[in-house]
Amino acid sequence: MTSPWLTLPGDRTAATSTLVVCFAPTGAHGSTFAHWRGRLPEGTAFATVVPPGRGTRVDEEPVTDMAAFADAVADGIRELRDGRRLVLIGVSLGALLAYETCRRLLDSGVPVARLCAVAAQCPGDFHGHGEEVTVEDARAFVTGTGLTDPELLADPEFEEVLLPPVLADLRLAAGYDGRPGTVPEVELRAVWATDDPHVPEAAVRRWTGWTRGACTLTSVEGGHYAHQENPAAVIAACLDGLPGTRPSRRSVLGAGATAVASTVLGLGAVASAAPEARADAPAATEKGDASFDGDPTDPVALAVAMIRQNTSNPGDGAETLPLARMLQGVFRSAGVTTEIVPTPKDGNVHFLARVPGSGPATRKPLVLLGHSDVVPAIGDRWETDPFAAEIKDGKLYGRGALDMKGVNAAFVAALLRHVREGAAFDRDIVFWSDCDEEQGPYGVRWFLTEHPGRVTAGAVITEGGWVLNQRDGTTPMIASLTCNDKRSLLLRLETASYATHTSKPFSGQAVIRLGEVLDQLGQWRAHIRPNALSRRYFAELAEATTDRSFARALRELLDARTDRQRDRAGEEVVRLSETPELHNAMLRTTLAFTAARSGYYPSIVPGTATAEFRAAFLPGAEDPGRVVAELRSLIGNRATLSVVGNPGETEQQALDRLRGYLATPDSSYDTDVFRAWQNAVRHTHPGVRATACQFEAVTSAVPFREENIPVYGMYPFTVNRDMLKRMHGTDEHIGVEALRRGTETVYQLLAGLRTDT
Repeated sequence: MTSPWLTLPGDRTAATSTLVVCFAPTGAHGSTFAHWRGRLPEGTAFATVVPPGRGTRVDEEPVTDMAAFADAVADGIRELRDGRRLVLIGVSLGALLAYETCRRLLDSGVPVARLCAVAAQCPGDFHGHGEEVTVEDARAFVTGTGLTDPELLADPEFEEVLLPPVLADLRLAAGYDGRPGTVPEVELRAVWATDDPHVPEAAVRRWTGWTRGACTLTSVEGGHYAHQENPAAVIAACLDGLPGTRPSRRSVLGAGATAVASTVLGLGAVASAAPEARADAPAATEKGDASFDGDPTDPVALAVAMIRQNTSNPGDGAETLPLARMLQGVFRSAGVTTEIVPTPKDGNVHFLARVPGSGPATRKPLVLLGHSDVVPAIGDRWETDPFAAEIKDGKLYGRGALDMKGVNAAFVAALLRHVREGAAFDRDIVFWSDCDEEQGPYGVRWFLTEHPGRVTAGAVITEGGWVLNQRDGTTPMIASLTCNDKRSLLLRLETASYATHTSKPFSGQAVIRLGEVLDQLGQWRAHIRPNALSRRYFAELAEATTDRSFARALRELLDARTDRQRDRAGEEVVRLSETPELHNAMLRTTLAFTAARSGYYPSIVPGTATAEFRAAFLPGAEDPGRVVAELRSLIGNRATLSVVGNPGETEQQALDRLRGYLATPDSSYDTDVFRAWQNAVRHTHPGVRATACQFEAVTSAVPFREENIPVYGMYPFTVNRDMLKRMHGTDEHIGVEALRRGTETVYQLLAGLRTDT
């Protein structure tokens, strides 16, 4: 069944449980959502509104009355709904149309599961004065919002097609008064775009007063047309948490939009879809938080319960309160004092539990620092539900299994086992779960600034080093405790040509130039320059491996005296390594490409194209300014390369800030905590070398290291290449028995700090 006001692309016979209806922004029609096809969760039908005067109805007279528009769309939805869950998504002016349609559907008894307003002012901002709107107003709107390039409006044929629907929509908005009528009771998602100059965050926040139901505010990267620039992020922000949905099969790679969605690589601000409730999932409390009724010293049961709490971080912080309340129940049942510390974002909290030390020799606390938030699970299809915590073939699958709910479970289970035994420690042991480690403004640095003295630390253990096996894949070979992190710099590429009609393509288009430059940068390799920590690690690895060729290459690398010798030996080390991506990152500066954008209208060859990537630097190795200069020299004048710093920073300031981070000293491995870890590894992995190491990623350690507080990083369980590749990726998992053994390592480490044994 169809409606002239709605189009339902794709297979209309496919079984779907949810109908998503999209309302386009001013002057646009259904093609503005073209990038959404294939990206919606499975089981979702996708319909777009087709008003008169555009698209397939271009010859019809436009509707400029909001009530008539909403009535017609509501009628069409009632025809198409067919009992499915209904979600309405409107962009800019489309949000007002979706809102009015929602009111009519609810008034007629049709339930609406969710209303989403993207980059939109709220109904109360429109007072229906009916000001006269002219063609010049429409032309100014088109150029002012970036809907098209000014030079295209000089083409009379193009203007004749583009301006009439814009003019109709502006008149529709001018005559709209959103204030009268009953505010609907519907779940509302209000989404603002971080680079939108037309609808700022404050305007989007006003939507909270336009529903009597729950209202969630979130952000995505992009401008006013973020639904085209960053479709995966907007889809996730709107559809996160709908029961029964699963990510689409299609990758979030897309031509003319975000080439690698920020949901996977941490650029955009999105949330991932929550799974359907399972029969064996933990029971919910009256507050909607899951309780834990298993053995708190069982790390697998704890990890399962943690993974089932969807704490996806959309980029501006995760909702971690339900997980914090679950952990609070676990620790309180063991008699341990806990604290939940809120941040300015609703539901975004830090969790702390403290086991007090005893005796006159009490030292400053040891902080076991984890993080509750996880990156979203959207994009490529998972073989298992990312938030079901399924155990299959001896592996625990789920978002956060590796990074880092598995580690958190090991910390909690090991600590509570000591508590159950009546342990007395020579210092306080504090378990701290940060809410904004992946992204967001309210992480560890915010906490330490806003709550000075609330957590004093003598040493910190967080995520970091790995336990690797020999080439046989089963025999543990080396365990590492990281004593410093790499630091990264965000860089942006831009290519430019000129915009034109798609009927007149030309050589040297901006998108093609961007691809050529990206291909060249993708083949760039920095020199192999291991720092002191990496050299220590690779020296131990040369002694630990039973692979003679690998050991020989490692020793040649360490003995090299020139760049040429080091590069040759280092490439051989990477080639022979069982974890080549890991060891490559520990040896040199690396580039990781995270996003590409271009295009804003389906009939325009865009005049610009941009891409973003991160350069990650080893402390004590290459200077970031020199690397930026080398990359600029490599690409020449084919593209512009710029440094993306903090708001208001110059390039020099951003580089100097990074140099300051890179100059932070390594944490000393001449401490009782480091020695306790080495003894623990000897207990759980006899014969395995336990060494200091350089971490290949970034953690929350910097604020502590800046105060000369030792920070160590560990993933205490054995990993392989496949497991490492799935970190922040599809089918993230850890080994069940490896988790138990890793928890024993944490237990033995803490045992070295007891005073009653």
